[in-house]
Amino acid sequence: MSEIKSTRQRKRPLNNEEEEETICKRRRDEGGGSREAINGLLPQRVEKSPRLSTALFCDNCEIQHHQLHQLLKYAAIGKGGSATQASWCTLHHQKRLRGVMVVVLQDLAQHHFYQYYSHFHSLRRLFKHRFSMPPPTGDFTSSLLGLDVTDQKENMDDQRNPEGSELTNSPDPTQQKYGTSIRGLTRYLLTEEEMRNNDFPFIGSSDTENYIHTNCSEEPTDNSPLFGLDCEMCMTCKGHELTRVSLVDAQGKCIMDELVKPYNPIINYMTRFSGITKKKLHPVKTKLKDIQEKIKDLLPPNAVLVGHSLNNDLRALQMIHPNVIDTSLLFAPYPGRRFKLKFLAQVILKREIQCGDAGGHNPSEDATATLNLAQYFIQNGPEKVADINLEDIFLKAKNLHSTPGDTKSSEIKPNGMLHPLPSEGPSFLEKLEKAGRKIAYVSRDSLRNPVSSRQVETLLCASNEEILEKVCSVVPLSPVSIVKFQHGSIPNKLHVAAKEVTCKFGDMMTVFAGPFRNGVCLRSVKMHFGSCGPILSLSAVSGTHQPYVCIKYGVPEAAQLAVELLNGSCIDGSPIKVQRMVSGRTLDYEDICKEMGEDPENENTIYVSGFANPLTEEFLQNQFTNFKEIKSIFVPTNPNSRRQAKYCYLRFHSPDAAAAAVRHIQAHGGLRSMKAVTSCHFHRWLQTAVRSVPPLTSQEIVSREPYTEIIRDLDRKVLQLYESLLENTLCVIVFPGNNSSSGPLPGFGVIGIKS
Repeated sequence: MSEIKSTRQRKRPLNNEEEEETICKRRRDEGGGSREAINGLLPQRVEKSPRLSTALFCDNCEIQHHQLHQLLKYAAIGKGGSATQASWCTLHHQKRLRGVMVVVLQDLAQHHFYQYYSHFHSLRRLFKHRFSMPPPTGDFTSSLLGLDVTDQKENMDDQRNPEGSELTNSPDPTQQKYGTSIRGLTRYLLTEEEMRNNDFPFIGSSDTENYIHTNCSEEPTDNSPLFGLDCEMCMTCKGHELTRVSLVDAQGKCIMDELVKPYNPIINYMTRFSGITKKKLHPVKTKLKDIQEKIKDLLPPNAVLVGHSLNNDLRALQMIHPNVIDTSLLFAPYPGRRFKLKFLAQVILKREIQCGDAGGHNPSEDATATLNLAQYFIQNGPEKVADINLEDIFLKAKNLHSTPGDTKSSEIKPNGMLHPLPSEGPSFLEKLEKAGRKIAYVSRDSLRNPVSSRQVETLLCASNEEILEKVCSVVPLSPVSIVKFQHGSIPNKLHVAAKEVTCKFGDMMTVFAGPFRNGVCLRSVKMHFGSCGPILSLSAVSGTHQPYVCIKYGVPEAAQLAVELLNGSCIDGSPIKVQRMVSGRTLDYEDICKEMGEDPENENTIYVSGFANPLTEEFLQNQFTNFKEIKSIFVPTNPNSRRQAKYCYLRFHSPDAAAAAVRHIQAHGGLRSMKAVTSCHFHRWLQTAVRSVPPLTSQEIVSREPYTEIIRDLDRKVLQLYESLLENTLCVIVFPGNNSSSGPLPGFGVIGIKS
């Protein structure tokens, strides 16, 4: 302040040098840079651009549809719109985004990306970050917007009169689902299908390879004991990880309340919700595996777990439990509407929880509330719950909360009292509408879920060419856009195409070795070839003059190393040749592997195999302690044995560091290494698809159709669309996948920010 005052008291005007120095000082104080930078002698400080953090992408790169919606919502409205960061990746400097663009390639699935890998030249060059998704169970475009309310809800809305009161012949959905009589607890257990649809971990799921079972495999009865469960998480560099867990028995007694130290570094303690601080967690030695063993010891064989959105708790615990009651689904008036636990505790139990103090949520309190809610439903039956009419209470409280001039948010409870409302708040579309912003939807068909024209501007087109033309001229002016391209001829042969591409990569990962001496020991052959990577099968070739062996690998790198390193070697006294299978599907193998190795997703990653035992990240950290630039380690899990593999992928901070690591490993012998060609999401697809694919039948070979020109055309359209975007626009390209009677075909997506 003294300098400012003295400047104002000057009697003479500043000369040029003094004025320049004053300006420089002010800009330095404001972060504007040095005198030389201001004068143009050095570059000015560049304003930070929005970017995506890959640190939070899961190892298997698989996300759910609601997680994609979460990212789009945060990108569009940010913290100011009460949106939260997505759990699977971090968007930095969201306020500097110029727009959000989602391109839906309606008729494509994950396998198309691998089948036409070479033809997606622009897509691969422009987008470094990739992910896979489960196939859609409903309208995919609606799920992107958060319009996941089912037809049942729409039918209920149609039965309302103009004033909003329901007609007398409208069946109550709770009674429609559970009946009217009081039933035992087994009536309210989630079915296997319901667990799959609501993202519960279950045996056989591709994303639960490292999960352990609670061993509660005894058939539950109406007398089985209930246990309330609730977990709190923190954000680490790998995503959400467990930091506290509480378990209460049927009498509401807390039998476990433990703090847990995550395996990975914490980047956000989420104290507001979890109550966890650095000080609290610092002395904790308990790890996830300790909690898993303790839960297994505490739960009897016929235990039933109760929780609110229990799927999230079980995933945080990395545990599979077959018998569950989820109160968020139990009290849901219709699919797509879930009440918060705080709201249900207020209305049903007349109890205050989650009061919003600095200590965060109390998991034992929440676990007890969920347990009591389930007990209330079981003891009183669905008819009593339907009489409470939770939906009307919620809507009345929401209307009261939104009344102009009302300064206290409140809800009307059954006893007429007013209480704070834990409102879910306006939807994504409502918040955009309130801000005076619309979503532009460009497609050849309308949205399946009708929405207000104030929220979505629908631009219908007659062809993909017209879509592109309209997008390039109109969409850059829209803050959020969804563009859908579709080709009617592709869906008819989806599963034939899926088998075609899996057979192709199966052939590409197959090598033949020989000739061997008669009576060759296959175990010895497996030991030698197993040093290159995971072997799916090994068999003797019949019909040859001398013995040959067919080796089918699980990853392309293993087959490549076998050809490069074992060709000409001597096994059991026999000098052998190692050669690839030659077929129409493998002729472009070298081109594909070269492109995969040069892919931006793999440029800093190497493949290492030849370990004697299954791997752990701790072992690898010690093994490669001399590599200072390791960014992350990916250790796959064997889908059959559920054990860690004997090979791994190391990601470095730069391509030079990755290349140097390969040279070092090769020079010191013992281990095999090469530049990686298999990305995480591709590895997962290989493990689940190629292992079990049957060969193409003669009829399928005749009926298969190449879509090369369609794919090339789509790739060109993506490039033109991308070039039309403003800088700092978040762009997501999605292959939705397919969920038909012939089987599920997973989806796929790429994401990036134009800079």
